[in-house]
Amino acid sequence: MARPINTTSQDNPSSPTEHDPSSASSKPLPDPATSQVHHRRPGTSGTLAALQTTRRQASEKFRQADRAERTYRATKWSAAARANRAEAGDHFRQSRQHFTLGCRLLVEAVRGWPYVLRERREARRVKAEEAKRKKVLEMKKRLDEKLGEAKDEDREGKKDVEGEKGAKTV
Repeated sequence: MARPINTTSQDNPSSPTEHDPSSASSKPLPDPATSQVHHRRPGTSGTLAALQTTRRQASEKFRQADRAERTYRATKWSAAARANRAEAGDHFRQSRQHFTLGCRLLVEAVRGWPYVLRERREARRVKAEEAKRKKVLEMKKRLDEKLGEAKDEDREGKKDVEGEKGAKTV
């Protein structure tokens, strides 16, 4: 696109144009010879550097504290783990000894099982004999009672017969 030609700026050199540095819309550049250097407060670069340094120091302290904490925790937990391992070893040694003893005793029990059966059989035999003996004694007692009653009846019958004989002879 073509630029419009501004005839007024060419005709009147004192009127400001868009490209004229001395136009009213822009500030004039300072003259280095006449301008004075104003000492203002320094920028935030010092403050920023101090903050960065503080942050780096805090970060380093945090890393050191974190490392120390991890070291302490590792030491503490490793001591507990070593103690638990030693105790577990003791328990496993005892369990091995107890298991060995249990196996030996089981073998002895299996070897002795026929004797246990014989003992039980003998105990049943003795108990059965005792029961049989009691039963025989009970039957004998009942038989004696029955015989005793029969004898008493016979005696009474004989006395009656004798009494009748004696009464007839008199």
